[in-house]
Amino acid sequence: MQIHTDIIQSDISELLAWYHLAGRKLPWRSYWPELTSAYHVFLSEFMLQQTGVSTVIPYFKNFIERWPTIHNLATASVDDVTAAWAGLGYYARARNMHKTAKIISQQGGVFPQTISELLVLPGVGPYTAGAIAAFAFDKPAIVIDGNIERIVARYFNLKTRLPALKSELPEYYKKLMPLQKNSDFPQALMDLGNQFCTSSAPICKDCPLNTGCISAKSDNPEKLPNRPIKKLKPTRQGQIFILRRKQGDISEFLVYRRDDKGLLGGLLAFPSQGWDDKLQKFDINWRPVKAGWITLKPAIKHIFTHFRAELQVFLAEYETVDFSSWDALGNAEEDIIKQQKFEWIAENDLHLPKLMQKSLHLARQHL
Repeated sequence: MQIHTDIIQSDISELLAWYHLAGRKLPWRSYWPELTSAYHVFLSEFMLQQTGVSTVIPYFKNFIERWPTIHNLATASVDDVTAAWAGLGYYARARNMHKTAKIISQQGGVFPQTISELLVLPGVGPYTAGAIAAFAFDKPAIVIDGNIERIVARYFNLKTRLPALKSELPEYYKKLMPLQKNSDFPQALMDLGNQFCTSSAPICKDCPLNTGCISAKSDNPEKLPNRPIKKLKPTRQGQIFILRRKQGDISEFLVYRRDDKGLLGGLLAFPSQGWDDKLQKFDINWRPVKAGWITLKPAIKHIFTHFRAELQVFLAEYETVDFSSWDALGNAEEDIIKQQKFEWIAENDLHLPKLMQKSLHLARQHL
């Protein structure tokens, strides 16, 4: 079934009129003809990847307060940035955001306006590039998030199953694009998906797009887009080892920086095993060093994108450690720390990802 172009444009006019009256007021949002600064779009869109608006708002405000310009963010340490990011997850986003901030700052703080130029920046994919081009520069860019994916599929009654559907969506998105207000259009669709065209209970009778929407005339518009059946997340077991020493009244903990690639890449962490190994081949009797390890209860739980983790936390004091037994090295303490990039860091200076924060919180209850 084809939808006449005049009907589409009439629907889009209704959508944009509704958006100007009822769109969400967000700290990073402006309404046409005003445009959002590219820096604010950049920050918010990196944060909004895989994270809800209500969660992002306080983080965005904190970042803007601490680093009001792209130059401020570029000169911040990556540890400070990832510490401020803690709780948003997917820490590669924070590291890539910091890398891109440095690149833009070196270019005078001016963001590129074309999709091709934006796509070469670390962590900037087609969606983020489109969002910056549209929201900050009013370009007719394709911007498709989960809400827009759902709206386009329902409006044109697209039955192709995800993820194959994704390759079809840009063609249909272009059919909906207005002749002006390119900055408002995708944001209006996002708010429409949040208020009317929801995942499970769309309110078609009040939707500004219901005149032309094909699925609105069906008995079950909520069945689109056609999604594969969700698989249950597997559970991985693991262990975390927290070693503390006292320097006067200050508690210090032995941590290391994880490899840049992989889970919690580039972040500080306590020695651990199991949770980052999908094959689960770890030895539950392994310990990084001989020490008076105390088993902490209860085990902590943490949810990652593709699995759940259940981790046993162990705690030991510096005085109980035989450093000559450090696994796979057997060298003096100073060599261990040098070769394995371990370091003692005071508790107040620890910038840890959420998983490690949980384990430290548990340890504090036993110190």
